[in-house]
Amino acid sequence: MESRDNNYYDVRAQDVKLEDITSSAHNAKILRMLRDDNLASIEGKEGALYIIMDYDSEDFFIVKEGDDWGWLGYFIGRNKQIRDLHLYCLPKDRDQVDAFMEGMKHNRSIEEFRFHHEIEGDSIIERLAPFIIHNTNLKQLRLFEVDLGFNCAHRLAVALIQRQHKSLTRLSLKYNNLSNEALEEIIAALSGYKQLESLCVEENLSRRDQKYYDMLAHIIDLKCITSSKKNAEILRRLRDDTWDENEDLFIADYDSDCGEYFCSEEGDDWGWLGYFIGKNEQIRGLNLYCLPEEEDEVDAFMESLCRNQSIERLDIRRCDIDISSLSPFIINSRNLRALELWNVDISLENASNLAMALSRRQHKNLTRFVLSRNNLSSEALAEITAALTGYSSLESFSVSGNVLIGRDGCVSLGAIVRVAALHLEQVFHDDDDLDDEGLQTLVAALTNATTLQLLALSRNLSITAAGLRALSHLFSSACPLETLFLEDMNIGDEGAEALVDGLRGNTTLKHLVLTPDSAGITSTGWTAFSRLLCDTSSINNTYRSNHTLEHIGDDYHYVSDPFGGPKLFRSGNYSGGYFPCIPPAVVQYLKINKENYAAKIKIGRCHPDIPVEVFFGYKLKFLPLLVSWFVGFGTRKCSNCQNSTTREFQRRELSAV
Repeated sequence: MESRDNNYYDVRAQDVKLEDITSSAHNAKILRMLRDDNLASIEGKEGALYIIMDYDSEDFFIVKEGDDWGWLGYFIGRNKQIRDLHLYCLPKDRDQVDAFMEGMKHNRSIEEFRFHHEIEGDSIIERLAPFIIHNTNLKQLRLFEVDLGFNCAHRLAVALIQRQHKSLTRLSLKYNNLSNEALEEIIAALSGYKQLESLCVEENLSRRDQKYYDMLAHIIDLKCITSSKKNAEILRRLRDDTWDENEDLFIADYDSDCGEYFCSEEGDDWGWLGYFIGKNEQIRGLNLYCLPEEEDEVDAFMESLCRNQSIERLDIRRCDIDISSLSPFIINSRNLRALELWNVDISLENASNLAMALSRRQHKNLTRFVLSRNNLSSEALAEITAALTGYSSLESFSVSGNVLIGRDGCVSLGAIVRVAALHLEQVFHDDDDLDDEGLQTLVAALTNATTLQLLALSRNLSITAAGLRALSHLFSSACPLETLFLEDMNIGDEGAEALVDGLRGNTTLKHLVLTPDSAGITSTGWTAFSRLLCDTSSINNTYRSNHTLEHIGDDYHYVSDPFGGPKLFRSGNYSGGYFPCIPPAVVQYLKINKENYAAKIKIGRCHPDIPVEVFFGYKLKFLPLLVSWFVGFGTRKCSNCQNSTTREFQRRELSAV
């Protein structure tokens, strides 16, 4: 390319044949508009010019062989209407780059300059510096994939400092191979830019460290590192420590109005998400329902997350996660109380890493531990349970949905329960393909669980009446079990009678959760339940009936405590009533068991003619006691009503005298 100066272009500008210095009539038309200060709307944006290569569009200057970069730069530099310049390519020839930049640097109308081209920084920054320094209208500067290095970053920082009009509102630097030192110098150069609204810096995750995040945390534009306003607002609250500690954070690949959901989409920076979670001191609950596909994003997220010290509840579901990346969090988080892993597919290696983290954890204060639907083998469960022996605060433990653990898994679970320091309140063993032998093994261990309140055995279809009969040892032990789940199981009449036999004399079980319409229980089985709740054969047998069981069926809902432990409550909002598909004869006694003095009410209803003659020998000494006892029936519409009790008793007593 021959040597040219400004005089060369000035002399020839009006007479040069534009078709001779461009590759197409369309490009010649654009040069004409630039030369004549008549730049029309391009891409729907007034005063915008896009220079690009290998792209089919009538709105862009499509660079091909035959386009003269010197003339293109000259006409851009002299134009007074162009507002936005989007430069997506540069020629390979260094002389053409120099010629283009020499002309372009004279422009004073451009407000937004976007350069996106993989190039060495020393090929452009030195030539771009005069444009940055002297263009008083420049508001937005964006550099993408320019390999700046320290020297070029230093020259950019100097240009920003020398710029008299500190009017930049946006600076974007993406994938520019910036070191922390170079980035620090650029940030320092921006100290006088009071109008700066958006600083967007993005480097490859492999180039980031804690200092990178610390430098940018309070100045980076959160909209640049998120895919939505909602996600940006979540990051702001995490960053500024304005998070409501009563709200859990949900990270998922879908959105929901039921809670604070960070809906992950393209454009969300997982490194920054992990950083702000790791630094936050107010978040108590984190629910992780997805992870990015790229391994480096997962690593960046997990590394920062593991620094958090405020999270008390961590729930991970449907994530292909390497437990070793979570180990530092489990080991060092002093406030973690509840750890839940659902559908994580814990291999033996992952189980070993989890066991190692649990055993090395200094603060053994877990109260809830869930390992549900993780394809756990009996060997994996054995490793994990062995690491739990020192967790004296553990109240709820779930291994639901792990069909591979079998009887050996019950042995491992039994080993936990037998630890004297352990105080389990809830055990979830549903969907585990448990059989009668496995249940007998489990029950043998649970009889010593003096704090157990909830046992879930639902959908273990191999359990028969023989296995259910083993529960009688649990019902008659010191175990204070209140809730038993047997949903979606074919209990049958034999199973019902096995449960009834076990519950005679039991004073703790309140909720027997089963599926009435598919449990296979006929009138024979329900009659057994009715007789359990109220044996009417004699007053003594009625008194000795079960007055504790108040709920049979599947009509219920959960209300969780702050650490995720479910508490069971019956609800009339399900299936139109409290006891759907339960015979009325059973329902009436279940409802009575919710009342105070249930035994008294049943006796009053089932034995209206109580023989009181036995008391006559004591004259009227027992009259006040008997009257008050019968009066209680009046408010419950019993056959001995309070209006006639006193007179009737006196009449019969005086008659005897």
